[in-house]
Amino acid sequence: MKNIAICVLMAILTVACATQENRGDVTLLEFMTIGQTTRTEVLLHLGQPSASFENEHILTYRIGGDSVDGYFVRDAAGSWYETNYSLVLVFGPGGVLQTQSLVRVH
Repeated sequence: MKNIAICVLMAILTVACATQENRGDVTLLEFMTIGQTTRTEVLLHLGQPSASFENEHILTYRIGGDSVDGYFVRDAAGSWYETNYSLVLVFGPGGVLQTQSLVRVH
């Protein structure tokens, strides 16, 4: 009986570890509007970027997921594992979003 209980527990733990939680949000990037969204709003929604260029006029984020299951921001300090896209944001005068591109990295 004890062996059966251990086997059942091991099976549950194996399935739990193998099942990946859906961390995606299909609306994650919808808040951005060219000519309206500010750098501050982006930082509040997405957190610290993976990189910034030209005195923070260009921000990049590592993005995982997809349009079906939803997107999620990857940790900038972590590996590129599960990173499917690089989100490139260009801000114009006053820190207002001028251009955005979701570039596939695989």
